Amino acid sequence: MVTEAQHQAILQECQDWYKTLVQYKEKIQHLKNELYLFAPGITDHDTLVEVEHYHNQFHIQLINLHDVKHEIRHHVVEAERHPNFGHRIPHHQIKEKLDFLLKDLDQLENNFHNFIQA
Repeated sequence: MVTEAQHQAILQECQDWYKTLVQYKEKIQHLKNELYLFAPGITDHDTLVEVEHYHNQFHIQLINLHDVKHEIRHHVVEAERHPNFGHRIPHHQIKEKLDFLLKDLDQLENNFHNFIQA
């Protein structure tokens, strides 16, 4: 059995996660723009391979962001549909996915900035 306060806390945390993912999506879009400004005129093969790597990673991470946002939306729908049902386990699993994704995205950003500044 879930109290109303616990239920509302779950929903609020989901909203916060969603906002964070929107911010990260904007950050990835910004990184893509940085890459597009960096890449023109590069002819070195190794650098071009890295440019392609980051281009692919940004695309993949946008998909990952979308997937986690979708999972959060589904979780909220289920929590609203069944407010008295315990949602802590799926909530915790989504939190773990989110933390892992955000850590990956932060590392990608750091690696990318090291690459373009080298």
